[in-house]
Amino acid sequence: MKSIIVLALLHLTLGCSNFDVKSYTTTNIALATETAVLVEFTSDCGDAKLSAVVDGEVLPVYSAGDKSMVTVVKEHSQLPANTYTVDLYDEAGIVAFKNFAKEGAGDAPKAIHSISVAHPGVSKEGLPIQSEFIVMVVALLVWWGANSIKAKISE
Repeated sequence: MKSIIVLALLHLTLGCSNFDVKSYTTTNIALATETAVLVEFTSDCGDAKLSAVVDGEVLPVYSAGDKSMVTVVKEHSQLPANTYTVDLYDEAGIVAFKNFAKEGAGDAPKAIHSISVAHPGVSKEGLPIQSEFIVMVVALLVWWGANSIKAKISE
């Protein structure tokens, strides 16, 4: 256990210090059935296999080229408006985190990097009625007006 923590600390001092982060969260309840939190980042970690921890849940980090991504998708009620912290760990760090979570003793291992994502929550955006309904009402009014004028002309 101590050797894993030492390896994690050694890796922290050797690299993974430069992160460029972009994030996105679902905000429109009408367009999505679930809330998604996406975090995309580039780092100088090289080929290190990273894992993420969000609210105690261990998630994989997907890599494509020089970019990496973490995704959390849950029901709207399970991801309310909040600031979520995405902790990134290398292989040794995630093993130490899992041991800490299982045993609950000692101090939690330090993440390589922590990313804060502000999620404003989901809400209904736009007009209180659907635009299709507005278009239909306008079309009916135009038809009624044209039909009324036609009836007066033919009298």
